[in-house]
Amino acid sequence: MQWKLDNKAPDTTPIQQKLQSVEGVEKTFSLSSQIDLDVVKWKKISTVTCQSNHDTTEFRKSVSICSLYPSSPASVHLEIPSFKTVMMAESDVTATCVVHTVFDATVTWLEDGKVSTSSNGVNQASSTDHIISNLTVPSSTWKGLKNIICRAEHPCITMTEKKRTVTEPAVRAPSVLIRRSLPDLLRGDGALLECDITPLSSSDLYVTFQADGVDISEKQYVDLSEAQDLYSITKRFSVPNKHWNKDKTFRCKVNQGFSNIQVSNSTGHIFGDPSMELLLAPSKDSGQQKLLCSGWGFNPQIKWLSGSQQQSPSTYDIRMGEDGCVAVTSHLNVALQWKTGNVFTCLVSDKSTGKDVRQDISLCSVYPSSPASVHLEIPSFKTVMMAESDVTATCVVHTVFDATVTWLVDGKVSTSSNGVNQASSTDHIISNLTVPSSTWKRLKNIICRAEHPCITMTEKKRTVTEPAVRAPSVLIRRSLPDLLRGDGALLECDITPLSSSDLYVTFQADGVDISEKQYVDLSEAQDLYSITKRFSVPDKHRNKDKTFRCKVNQGFSNIQVSNSTGHIFGDPSMELLLAPSKDSGQQKLLCSGWGFNPQIKWLSGSQQQSPSTYDIRMGEDGRVAVTSHLNVALQWKTGNVFTCLVSDKSTGKDVRQDISLCSVYPSSPASVHLEIPSFKTVMMAESDVTATCVVHTVFDATVTWLEDGKVSTSSNGVNQASSTDHIISNLTVPSSTWKGLKNIICRAEHPCITMTEKKRTVTEPAVRAPSVLIRRSLPDLLRGDGALLECDITPLSSSDLYVTFQADGVDISEKQYVDLSEAQDLYSITKRFSVPDKHRNKDKTFRCKVNQGFSNIQVSNSTGHIFGDPSMELLLAPSKDSGQQKLLCSGWGFNPQIKWLSGSQQQSPSTYDIRMGEDGRVAVTSHLNVALQWKTGNVFTCLVSDKSTGKDVRQDISLCSVYPSSPASVHLEIPSFKTVMMAESDVTATCVVHTVFDATVTWLVDGKVSTSSNGVNQASSTDHIISNLTVPSSTWKGLKNIICRAEHPCFTMTEKKRTVTEPAVRAPSVLIRRSLPDLLRGDGALLECDITPLSSSDLYVTFQADGVDISEKQYVDLPEAQDLYSITKRFSVPNKHRNKDKTFRCKVNQGFSNIQVSNSTGHIFGDPSMELLLAPSKDSGQQKLLCSGWGFNPQIKWLSGSQQQSPSTYDIRMGEDGRVAVTSHLNVALQWKTGNVFTCLVSDKSTGKDVRQDISLCSVSPASSQAVGVHVVGPSLQELQENGQVTITCLLIGQNLEDFSITWKVGGIKSSENVNTESKQYHNNGTETIRSFVNITAKAWHEYSQVSCEGKHRCSSQGYEKSISKCRDPKPPSVKIIRPTDSELLESNTATLVCLVSGFYPSDIIVYWEKDGHRLPLSHFISNPPGKDTRSSIYSMSSGLNVSRSEWDQESIYSCVVKHESSEELLKSTIEDVFASVTPSRPSAMLLQGSGELVCLVYGFSPATINITWLLNDNTEPLKYNTGEPHRGPKGKFTIQSRLRLFPVDWLPGAVYTCRVTHSTVTLALNISKPEILEEGVYFDENSHDPIIQDLGEDTWYMACTFLLLFFVALFYGILVTLIKTK
Repeated sequence: MQWKLDNKAPDTTPIQQKLQSVEGVEKTFSLSSQIDLDVVKWKKISTVTCQSNHDTTEFRKSVSICSLYPSSPASVHLEIPSFKTVMMAESDVTATCVVHTVFDATVTWLEDGKVSTSSNGVNQASSTDHIISNLTVPSSTWKGLKNIICRAEHPCITMTEKKRTVTEPAVRAPSVLIRRSLPDLLRGDGALLECDITPLSSSDLYVTFQADGVDISEKQYVDLSEAQDLYSITKRFSVPNKHWNKDKTFRCKVNQGFSNIQVSNSTGHIFGDPSMELLLAPSKDSGQQKLLCSGWGFNPQIKWLSGSQQQSPSTYDIRMGEDGCVAVTSHLNVALQWKTGNVFTCLVSDKSTGKDVRQDISLCSVYPSSPASVHLEIPSFKTVMMAESDVTATCVVHTVFDATVTWLVDGKVSTSSNGVNQASSTDHIISNLTVPSSTWKRLKNIICRAEHPCITMTEKKRTVTEPAVRAPSVLIRRSLPDLLRGDGALLECDITPLSSSDLYVTFQADGVDISEKQYVDLSEAQDLYSITKRFSVPDKHRNKDKTFRCKVNQGFSNIQVSNSTGHIFGDPSMELLLAPSKDSGQQKLLCSGWGFNPQIKWLSGSQQQSPSTYDIRMGEDGRVAVTSHLNVALQWKTGNVFTCLVSDKSTGKDVRQDISLCSVYPSSPASVHLEIPSFKTVMMAESDVTATCVVHTVFDATVTWLEDGKVSTSSNGVNQASSTDHIISNLTVPSSTWKGLKNIICRAEHPCITMTEKKRTVTEPAVRAPSVLIRRSLPDLLRGDGALLECDITPLSSSDLYVTFQADGVDISEKQYVDLSEAQDLYSITKRFSVPDKHRNKDKTFRCKVNQGFSNIQVSNSTGHIFGDPSMELLLAPSKDSGQQKLLCSGWGFNPQIKWLSGSQQQSPSTYDIRMGEDGRVAVTSHLNVALQWKTGNVFTCLVSDKSTGKDVRQDISLCSVYPSSPASVHLEIPSFKTVMMAESDVTATCVVHTVFDATVTWLVDGKVSTSSNGVNQASSTDHIISNLTVPSSTWKGLKNIICRAEHPCFTMTEKKRTVTEPAVRAPSVLIRRSLPDLLRGDGALLECDITPLSSSDLYVTFQADGVDISEKQYVDLPEAQDLYSITKRFSVPNKHRNKDKTFRCKVNQGFSNIQVSNSTGHIFGDPSMELLLAPSKDSGQQKLLCSGWGFNPQIKWLSGSQQQSPSTYDIRMGEDGRVAVTSHLNVALQWKTGNVFTCLVSDKSTGKDVRQDISLCSVSPASSQAVGVHVVGPSLQELQENGQVTITCLLIGQNLEDFSITWKVGGIKSSENVNTESKQYHNNGTETIRSFVNITAKAWHEYSQVSCEGKHRCSSQGYEKSISKCRDPKPPSVKIIRPTDSELLESNTATLVCLVSGFYPSDIIVYWEKDGHRLPLSHFISNPPGKDTRSSIYSMSSGLNVSRSEWDQESIYSCVVKHESSEELLKSTIEDVFASVTPSRPSAMLLQGSGELVCLVYGFSPATINITWLLNDNTEPLKYNTGEPHRGPKGKFTIQSRLRLFPVDWLPGAVYTCRVTHSTVTLALNISKPEILEEGVYFDENSHDPIIQDLGEDTWYMACTFLLLFFVALFYGILVTLIKTK
């Protein structure tokens, strides 16, 4: 037998053994040979041959390493570092290659196809069945690699390699889209952004979210395994609140591999303020009206309101735009409420941003209108008083609407339908209310109200009688100026404020009228009046017991009564007072007197004194108050008596009072108050101290000081100051002298008062030394003030002292002074001091020091180191039995607190004690009894803390503190998901617990302790325990989690938990949707299934149509991770399922049993639908049309006729139901106004269907907007006078007049020549006007040719026409001038002459003014347009001429001139002497004697204010007479007469009667008397008349009658003019 190695003899010698065996008679032999080979040569695949030769036969057998093992190729597994690992690595990264083979294969690394030369970076380890090779390269190098290969080679096997792509896969760039998630928004998370990345091949990446180009999120890494299919992933990010800014936009950035970056589109301003649009779909029929409200924003919500009521919309749609802004759309159908003018509000609010926006719409907002103008005319007061039956009020309402006019009489709607008649035209309504005059007099007010849904309710209110104003204030008073002029009995009645009302006034004495009625007639005015009426009280009523009032009778029934006067004719009264003075100068006396007309006189003895002041006032009660001051000096001090005498000459009464110094001040003894310096003051004084004595007395008393019973001789040390009521004396002595005094006395003496003195003790007697003790207060410590020291001093007699506190022998407090009053008993006092922070030192001790009196000092004991750190002691009383264990903890410090803890639980001690030591340190002691907890190894802690010092100290104790140990370490391994799925029977979980204790290992399956003892086996060593749990695989699939727990009393229980399947997370949200970006790229049937959030779980996805799967299962295998995943699966709907009736879902099968189904899409392949709306516009610019379409892929096209129009905006959005919504705006202007029809065509190429709608101006214009007011005005008088061409004017009034045409007809024939039309004019009330003119010949006009003007809307078949022709029966006007009243002339610097022109027809008229025959310019007067009388169809007008005051003194003649077609002559009214009544003119006067009376006739004066008084023999006392009111004459001057009644006994010889006339221009005095000696023997006969006087009377009576006649003529003229002016 021979051995050959690779056909060569081996180097080693084989070992051979030959054996013989016998079987029966036959012998056989066996030869064995054994050779030892070199292992290296063996592995090098050497062939070993064993060759045997027997006889001639050769036997050969070869063997090698390759023949011993199967030649299956090696299994290579290559792990490269994850993308995240590379990105986060600071230096090197490592790739690992595991080659499973029994051969010693050569492992080679290839970087980008080249063998790695980095020998240092490769390390390798081998075992019997595998080789592990690691390649370590710098991370920067790794990022530059494209791929890496691990290759295994061996002669016995085929070369095997594994290739992994590192970066930059050869794929197209993915599409990156950022969007907001509508489902998350609906669930309440509106700020969640999604980043969709598709398609993705096997490549690593991370995603960041950006705001305005800046990263705001962390990097979200995604690690994708290699696959043939492309991935679609979704990453989600919730925008933090700090980035919720309305100006920010957001993107997501994808960093793919190490260099490829893709940035998504940008969102819009998703946090911007909400916006909205409110549109109307006009309808001509009587059915419902549709309103459309659209809102855009972050999370807009739409609410419909009508008034305070919320309305329910008919539809509500929410969509998410491509820009991330949410669009909500709501339709509201309204019917009756719309017609009644209700306002509908669309409120778009965004709770997330806190902003909202609203718009209103109503019938009235679409067709704007101005508020109605209401003019209310009521009959004048005079008209009512003179009416025999009915009176009429007229209301004119100017409005283009058919408003309802309502009359309210005293707040109630008038039910008198017979009394109301009404007439309407295109622009106004006239309503008349007729009621009996008797009823009218009882009314308070009347209201004319105009109402219409499209205008604000407007009303006009007029007061009828007794206006609703506050009652006037009526005040009666006496006139002080009249009193000073000698007429003290004159009363005045002030009435204010007064509105336009008639009234009369009477004066009363004790409630009975004593005067005639004084009438006042006030015209209406905006301002309130104030009037005064005067009355002189007759002698017979001048009684001291009587009081007076004035009564105002206002209107028909209102009566106001004034306050009452006092007893103005009562006896005088008085008061005499003293005004005290502090100085030594004058003394002031005050005397006051009251009465009808009191006078004051001062007396001192028999001498009259002159007062310093004298004042007279009129009181509210009508009594006069006089006040007089008298200043006295030396006489007052000498005690002189002063008398005040108050007398009243009018009543003949007087009263007096006396006053003097002694009568003012009582002789009570002086009050003495003695103040000595305090102990503190004396101790702190450097030189002198002062005692003060205050003596309260009005006398100049003598003050004396006594020191220890002896009068003080120190005159220099005493100073004194006096005032009117007290004396202050100060005694100043050296402080050293003061300390030696025992007592001091202050004594006050004066002959008029008893001697008074005050004594004070200075120094207390010597007493025994007190005991001084310092301590801390335990009660104060318990209340929170632990640093408070107390100094107890006892016993103390009456003595002064101060206390200081010391730290280490040095004073740290100020001196605390104690002033003790004298007492028989001894005191005990305590002084307290809080130690400042700077002295709270743990090394310091404290004392208190007592300084008693001026020399005695006592010092207390010393405290310990009270601010020292806390200390403690924790003791144990060990016990072997099973009873309780007692723990004792003691703590010492400033304010120590003890707390027992066991784990995190605070323990309650059995006892707790706190004490204050003599040294000031607090000691606390606490016992804690423990039992079972001690045995279980619980740790107990005693914590001694001091909050005041911020220090603490603690000690622990436990069973295990005696035997310390480390906690156990638990490692749990569970079978992989793959293992479980492939297992045929059982699977095993392994738990390794590292601990030196004999811990108990427990398995918990789904939270319950495993009871399967057969399935658990355990092995222990000195430092670890290994426990295995074996369960059937079917059982394992049903588990949720598994726990391995290690427990021992001396360490914390440790456990490890691993999730098995279906982690305890919420079910994911599954959403199916269409992709708008894919639709825009042409793939509209692509569905996406979003699944979020997902934890580590395996799943597959299918797509369904009407509940039936139409796609294959798309599997997803997710590794475990802390973060939640969001994945997206995509599926294109096959053509056979693109049916308009089908809906689609996606179904997620998660794990083994969990199934989630998405929402359902709408009928995405359904036919398109649309809506065409109009956005009404108030201006004359562009008109906006809005077309919305919905469908699979709708497109909008605008048409006008055959021409395609270009829209201004175009928007496309994807709805939640998968249907696309497109919106387009078209702005039209001129074509719209011309009535062109616009068509919106919505077509869907994918379904081949389309739908269209038309709209035009005429289709949306309601009949009410096609109405217009037409007014035609004939030629002016100037044109008619020229006999050439005349102009007819047509005025159109309405809205949107650009839509109307104007057509002229002359004699029934249309005329387009000589026509001129102006541009339209806009007015503040919302209306528009257009004027058009046509010229015709004057001849045609005078031949009564009819001229008509027609206004017609472009959308209407009916026009509005008005005609005019020359009037065949004109009516001439009447012309009157109304002069201004005297009150108007006096109250203004400008007078207005009014020319009243009435009763004419037609309305065209010319009015102007002349002065002295010269025509005045137009700027001097204002003429109102003619107004039509609704009952008689005639016109009236007025013209006002303003004349300034500077022209009043000119004697000018003013004329009002009128030109009207009814007369070829000018009509004129003239007025003169207009201002004579207010131009100052001196009066003339004469005395006339009649039978038993004298008459004083005054004439030719102006203004009218004048005063006439009769006197006898120049006596100031006026006589009784009667004076009439001034009367105006024809020339504007006034005449007045005053009558003095005479009896025969009054007309005596020598008696002189005087008539005194007082006017603003002059004062006249006319005298008449009877001669004392009669000539020619004519004797006085009282039964006959004096012939001289009789002759004089005859002459003067003729003159008087003439004046009376002129007076009545003037009166009649004034009444006539007033009537004309009122009408």
